[in-house]
Amino acid sequence: MIPYSIRRVLLVLAAAAFMISRAAAQTDADFSSALQKGAPSPAQFAKIKAKPQKPAAPAPKAPTADDAVWQKVLETVKRDGVYKPGAGPLPGAFTIDDSTGDPKGAHVEHSVAVLGMVNEEELFEAMGAIFVVKSYTIDPKDGNWRVDQWMFMTDIYGEVGDGGHGLVIQTPDGKTLSATPEKLNPADPKIQAQFNAMLKHWAERAPKGA
Repeated sequence: MIPYSIRRVLLVLAAAAFMISRAAAQTDADFSSALQKGAPSPAQFAKIKAKPQKPAAPAPKAPTADDAVWQKVLETVKRDGVYKPGAGPLPGAFTIDDSTGDPKGAHVEHSVAVLGMVNEEELFEAMGAIFVVKSYTIDPKDGNWRVDQWMFMTDIYGEVGDGGHGLVIQTPDGKTLSATPEKLNPADPKIQAQFNAMLKHWAERAPKGA
């Protein structure tokens, strides 16, 4: 099992790589699966178990997913996620990308990645998840895109460990003109609603082909 501190560093590195790739274009048996050589398939995920009981503790300050909703999100990733191997020290991930609305007008892009490493027994050991949502609108004054972007990193139980928000201005052909980031405090109550909306999207996502 990867020590927590190392997993945390890898998760942060993966978050940066995940965000950069989008701009250009459970370590736990609860979410493990026996993998064949090469890219594993969603069908190989082991059955997700109930969240283990933890000793009583004060309510967490950071936003946390409802257990039932979190299980639905994981089921969606298990069912529809596409595996992308890691590079170097970065973990691999099961990812899904969605877009709703008119691509040429107002629309929203959703991304989720469940990050993890393949261990010596060829099991996928998840480390956490990254959720990204980008809301695109066109400024009628200059025709440029205004992209309102949110990102949350969670542990394997759906508790937010980090979050970010920013406004990006892009030309119609995608060139970035400016970016105004806002570092969020996970304990800030205003981000719970945004996090819940992200989870709702994935928990209620219909199966492919449905």
